[in-house]
Formats: sequence, structure tokens, C-alpha cells
Amino acid sequence: MTEPGEELRERLLNTFRVEAAEHLETLGSNLLALDRGLPPERAAGLIEATFREMHTLKGAARSVGMLEVEELCRACEAILSRVTHAQLELTSGLVTVLLGAVDHIGLLLAGERDPARGRELVERLGHAAAEPGARRTESSAPAEPTVSPRVGRTVRLPTARLDALIVGAEDLVLPKLAAEERTADANALAALLARCRSRLARLPASAAAAPDDLEPELRSAERRARDLVASLMRDERRLTASVDGLRSELRGLRMTPAAAILHPFALMVRQLAEEQGKKVDWVVEGAELELDRRVLESIKDPLIHLVRNAVAHGIELPAERERAGKPRRGRVAITFTPLEGGWIELAVADDGAGVDPSRVRRAAVRKGLLPPDDAARLGEDDALDLLYRSGISTSAIVTGLVGHGLGLAIVKEQVERLDGAVEIENRPGAGVTVRLVLPASIATFRGLLVRVGGQPFLLPIEACESVLRLGPDEVRVLDGRESVSRDGGVVHLARCDRILGLPSVPADGASSKRPCVIVRSLDDRIALLVDDVVGDRELLVKELGPPLLRVRNIAGAGVLGTGEVVLILRPADLVRAGREKPTPPSAASTGWTEPGKRSILVADDSPTIRTMEKSLLESAGYRVELAVDGLDALHTLRSGSFDLAVFDIDMPGLDGFTLTERIRGDRELAELPVVLVTGDDSHESKARGVEVGADAYIGKSSFDQSSLLEIVARLLSRSLSRAT
Repeated sequence: MTEPGEELRERLLNTFRVEAAEHLETLGSNLLALDRGLPPERAAGLIEATFREMHTLKGAARSVGMLEVEELCRACEAILSRVTHAQLELTSGLVTVLLGAVDHIGLLLAGERDPARGRELVERLGHAAAEPGARRTESSAPAEPTVSPRVGRTVRLPTARLDALIVGAEDLVLPKLAAEERTADANALAALLARCRSRLARLPASAAAAPDDLEPELRSAERRARDLVASLMRDERRLTASVDGLRSELRGLRMTPAAAILHPFALMVRQLAEEQGKKVDWVVEGAELELDRRVLESIKDPLIHLVRNAVAHGIELPAERERAGKPRRGRVAITFTPLEGGWIELAVADDGAGVDPSRVRRAAVRKGLLPPDDAARLGEDDALDLLYRSGISTSAIVTGLVGHGLGLAIVKEQVERLDGAVEIENRPGAGVTVRLVLPASIATFRGLLVRVGGQPFLLPIEACESVLRLGPDEVRVLDGRESVSRDGGVVHLARCDRILGLPSVPADGASSKRPCVIVRSLDDRIALLVDDVVGDRELLVKELGPPLLRVRNIAGAGVLGTGEVVLILRPADLVRAGREKPTPPSAASTGWTEPGKRSILVADDSPTIRTMEKSLLESAGYRVELAVDGLDALHTLRSGSFDLAVFDIDMPGLDGFTLTERIRGDRELAELPVVLVTGDDSHESKARGVEVGADAYIGKSSFDQSSLLEIVARLLSRSLSRAT
């Protein structure tokens, strides 16, 4: 049990950490602005404000017993006091030491103690205070914008509790969506009763007489159904307003200014530039824009990659810049811009040398990614796309971006997990801009529900420009591609069933026209042919973990009001696939042995994992049936015919190990290939899998779509060889 005194101290420390983060943010911004140089009257005011911030932070640290923080603040305060009273002149070296102290205080607040580093900083600050230097020359460079802490009555609570509240509020979406479905069902019932009563009233006199009390009973049932519909609609409106209001308020609590993750960047840019003998200005614009804290945490590492690349290999040395007619100081800027529909654009730009596409092509050939002839035919945009390939050594090929072999691959992967997109704008000799388009928050969203290959899918509504119906006479072939005219231009036509590897559904005989959705990703778009457009739906999105972190064309999964699990399509992948040269679907094109003739049973107690594995295997051409647990799987196997089975190990009732044992002991099923999928990668678990007779064992931590398909193909080939 926690002592009352300890509980109070913990609350004070939590409050101090929040307050200190605001002070450190302001201190870092002010010091960077002073380092660039300001007119004397502005510099004096900013130095005074910086001194006050440090003094306040020192007092707060002392009150909660954080002595290391207090000691560093006191040493910084001594320097700033002398500068304020014109007893010490501010130099670039002095600013570097102060920024180092600010950064170390941030680490102490995060629980990362390094006593030796702390003592070194205190000594350096003491020496700096005793050695006056020359004041920096005045400059017209713009000051780093400071972010003022929000003022108001606040309640501090752990982020874990806030997240739990938000999850609870999001779970209320399902009852809300279910209420919408039930209201629609009741409305349909009322309409059916009205039609029945109307038909009864129109029966001819010669028809068999209906019971005398049937018509009044139908009228009474119709009236009660209408009353029920009215009540359901009122309840649905109230529930919707309450749930949506609660979710909106809670999501607002999780929104954080973008500046919250940018504090370490200023010192990182400065140190990296000094190490390489460069002069670099770090500029931030739009940092007051608020984003979901989860989005900010997800993009922090990608931003570090981009900023380090820009400084280390984008910005040239001062002498090189001077020879090119540029200012000796380079510029790296990060800009946050709000977009429509709850999206934001994050741009990282430098004014360095840019990327030389010819060097990218040569590197791709050198690494064996492309034959020389294919590389020579690549245009500039296609050459830049190679920077997303992790096999290219960026330090050898890129003058404006570095780490954009591995680095950009990491950036692209992380951004696409958020269903965002990455775009590179290259200006040879003038720099590079990398734009990330991201959702401002992660929550439920509306999508367009379509059917493809007999299955439902959801397209993010913001990616859908329009819906139309196309007839054969409206489709023409240009450069070997099916295309349609749209808005005065030409849009390539892609068949969604081919992209997803699903069977084609014949068009309705009553009409030769097929539904088509114009789908956009960044500045590119395609006309996507689907089997049916059901309409827009609100969806509760569930985050996916291993083994389903990245499946081509699939952004995630969600739950409709009916309880049905629906896969969410990824527009960027669809547009990219749709622009490739189409090939007729065939078994050979999948790369696996006769998948169209083989049948697979998938058993998993998670609806999301079952659906995702089914989609993955069906996209390769296999016929797939599902079982909800081990007992259901055993019954399905005994009542059908299958060529292979994929089982989760942790299932209720009958786990994967026991299920495999029973299969091996069954004379009819003994030869069935079995693949076990589990989150337990331990040696003991793998040994148990071998012991019970599993043919393959895939740990979820190392799982990806290609590994499962490769194993399935190999086992089916082996099974076919034994049979023949």
C-alpha cells in the first residue's frame, strides 16, 4: 500500500514534469532565436524572458527535490543573470552549452540519469560564466517562434487512464451503429406490414375470405410498428449525440501541439551541423497545430530520419554554397499545414543540393535492383521512387537525401501504417522537400462500402472523389491501358478484383453498366471498377498487431453496426497497383503451385485474424473456409475435403496443439499438412509443435504475408508430389 506522503510526492512530480516540459520548450526556442542574432532591443527582452523561465524552473525543481535539475538550472541562471546585466556577452559557444544543459534536463525528467554528463555540464557552465566573449553580430534572421503554454484550470491524469477512457468511448460506437441498423430493420418491418394490409384490402370479392379480424390486427400491428420506429429513431438520435459528443471531447484531450515532439530537434540539428563544419538554420512553422498524441509518437522517428538526412547530406559546406551563389548558412524547415477532412501535411524541406537521379539509377544497377537497360529508361519520378528501396546505400548515391534507402523505407512504412502517404519533391541544386500526409487523429471514420469478388470492403471516404457507372462504350484503350474520360482528362481504369486477386463477378444481365469509384492518393488517381457500391458507412477501426502489420492493399480492419468485420483498402496501394500494366489473372501469375485447385481451412478465435488470413490466401487464388475455434475446425475437417489447414495455437476448447494431435490420430485426416501460427516463439513451444506433428510453425513476431504463402505453396507441392 502506498504511503500518503509518497502518493503526494508522486502527484507533485507528475505536475512538475508537465510544467518543466513547457519551460524547456520555451527555453530551447528562445536560445535558438538568440543564437541566430536579433536587434539589441529584441535580444534584451528575450534574454530577460529566458532568465525568468530558468529561474522559475529552478524553484520548481527544488520544491520537488530534483536536485540535479536544480543544480543545472542554477548554473544556467548564473550565466543568464550576467548576460542580462551586460556583464557577459552572449556567444555561439555559450548558447551551445546552454542548449546542452536544457537537453540534459529533458533527459533527467524522462528518467535517464547520467551523473558524469551532469557534472561535466555544470563545470562547463561555470567556466563559461567566468570567460566573457564577443557578442554575436546583429542579424535580420527571423526568431524561432515560441510556443506559449496554455493557460487555464487543468486536471493532471496519467495518459494510460486517458487512453483507457478513449478506448471505452470508442467501444460505445458499436452499440450506436447497431442502433442505426435496428432502426432500419424496424422501418422495413413497418413498410412490410403496410404492404400486406394494402394487398389484403385489394383482394377480389371472389377470393377466399380472410378471417374478419385479420385486417384490424394488421392495422394495429402497422401502427405499433410505426410507433416503435419513432421511438427507436429518438433513442438513436440521443445515443448518437451522446456517444459522438463524448468521443469528440475525449479525442480533444489527446490532441497535442506538434511542438511537443520537436524539442530535441533544435539541438540535434545544431550538433550535427557543427560536427560537419556546416551552418544550418532550423525553422519550424505551424507547430501550434494539434495532432493526436499517438500520431505524433508514431512520426517522431521518421522525422528524425528526415531531418538528419537533410542536415548531414542535403546541406552543403559553406564554401560549396558560396560557390553555388547561395547563402553560407543552409536552411532546414519543418512545416505543419492543416488539410481538409481531418488530415495534415507535414513537410521537411532543405535548400541543399537536391538529388541527382542519374546517381540513383547507377546505384540501383550496382545493387542488382534493376538491369542497366531498365534503369536507363526510368524517368525522374520513377528514379526517386527507388529511394524507398532499402537495398540502396544512400551515402553513395544521394546528394540531397541520406538514409533514403533504409531511411525512407522506414519513413514510408511508418506513414503507411497510419494510412498516410509520402511524396518527394526534388529540386536539383536547390534542395528537397519530403511531404507526409497524415490523419490528425486516429479514430472511427466514414468509408464507402463496396463489394468486390463477392466480399465487402471499405474505401476511406476522403480518398473517393466520385462514383459513376460505366458502360463498355465509355472505356477506351490508350497506350495499352483501359482508360476513361473524366473532368477533361484521362484516368486509367483498374479492375479491383484483379488487384485483390479475387474471382470476377459477372455483370448484372439487366444492365451492361458497372459501378466505378474514382480513387485518389496524393496527386494521382485511378478509376476503380467494383461489383457494387453499397453506400457510405461509419466504421469502428481496430488496430492490428503482428502478424498483420503490413498486408498489401489492406490498411486495416473494422466492425460495422451489423457486427460484420470488413477490410479497409489502402488507396495508395490501389493507385500504385492500378497504374501497373494489367496482366490476366492466372494461377501461374501468383507464383504458387496450382493455387486455384487447392482448398484451405483457417481456424482462429480472432475474427480479425481469420478475415485477414482468408483475404491473404484468397488473393493468392486458394479456396478458403473458416473455423472459429478448434472444435469447429475438427467438425469442418471431418465433413469436408481440404488440402491444408492453418491453425492458431491459442484457441478456446481445443487448442492448436491438441487439434493437430487429433488430426494425426485420425485415419482419414492423418496426411493433412498443418501450419501452426502463434505469438509464442519460445524453443519449448516450437518443440511441442514438432512433437504433435505440425508440418510448419510460424511465430507471429517474424510472420509476414510472403512467408505464409511460401510455406503453404511448399507444403501443397510436397503433398501433391506424394499423391502422384
